[in-house]
Amino acid sequence: MNRKLRIGILGGGGILVAHAPGFNRLQDQCEVIVAERDASRYDQIRKLLGPDVKIVGDYAELLNKEIVDAVDILLPHHLHAPAAIAAAQAGLPVLVEKVMARNIYECDQMIEACSKAGVSLTVCHDRRYDNDWMALKHIVESGELGDILFWKLEHNQNVIFPEKSWGRSKEQIGGGAIMSCLTHQIDSLRWYGGEFESVTSMSKVDASRMEGESIGAVIARMKSGALALLSINWNTQSHQAPNGLWYEFNHVTGTKGEAYFMSGKGTFVKIYEGQKVFEYDMKGEGAFVKVDTGDGLTGHQKCIEEWVKSLRGEKADIVTMGADSRKTVEVAEAAYRSEATGSVVRLPIHPIPWKS
Repeated sequence: MNRKLRIGILGGGGILVAHAPGFNRLQDQCEVIVAERDASRYDQIRKLLGPDVKIVGDYAELLNKEIVDAVDILLPHHLHAPAAIAAAQAGLPVLVEKVMARNIYECDQMIEACSKAGVSLTVCHDRRYDNDWMALKHIVESGELGDILFWKLEHNQNVIFPEKSWGRSKEQIGGGAIMSCLTHQIDSLRWYGGEFESVTSMSKVDASRMEGESIGAVIARMKSGALALLSINWNTQSHQAPNGLWYEFNHVTGTKGEAYFMSGKGTFVKIYEGQKVFEYDMKGEGAFVKVDTGDGLTGHQKCIEEWVKSLRGEKADIVTMGADSRKTVEVAEAAYRSEATGSVVRLPIHPIPWKS
């Protein structure tokens, strides 16, 4: 492609903070136009993307191949499916911020629309592109940990949505914290350890924060035979407080060793018998060795970079296509069905339309 790509960013809310640096890095390859109906956000959008960035008031204005070449959907969750379907019908490739949609019924509609239009559907599950998270995957895939026995993945934040925010609405967010952000951990575990066989789940609602759950726990059996515990807590100060908890934590236990990632600290590995793993010697009783994970680019930046490569017809390493990311939504939806029925739910599950 001899000219710059024209990217329509649909939505100028909080997650634009994560996407903007990705496009700013690629200004020689693409230019952006933002659709945002809330004019109070325009100053922040210009701070993030430059004073000359074009802003329109309705994302429908950008669903035109004469105006943009592809769209990046940063809208509230309940708008992911309709926006992606409309973009596909306009012949535009789609990048959509996680979570892909509110349930697998909507995911299937998005996949079908993009397939029918012959355009790509990519989901920005940024952890799969993050160097520290990738390092943990490489350690597991090396086989140095032996047979994997157990996974523990945690997500901790202090989340209080403003009054009338879409995030407070169970319908608009797609349930609550499990669907909204534990899907980071669900997606990463699928990437690390293969598919889920069954799940059971419990959750807690704090009505002062949101209609859906702000705390959730999922116990899973993986098809590999490993067990997993995934939890999300949106009622904790976590990493925001001095000497506080971690934001995210992934720990894997194998028969020959273990490894973990802790946000703010890095990725570490320990082989029980002191063998070498990659170029690192495991020395000292109980010692974990930190893995050098390279550049400081964020997962969002690297996902956007790979997506832009694909749009330009270049070789790209995209590991979050829509058909795969649907399976992440399926696990979260199965967790909700487990909560509702008080039973273990086996996967796969049958799609059910969202009922308002």
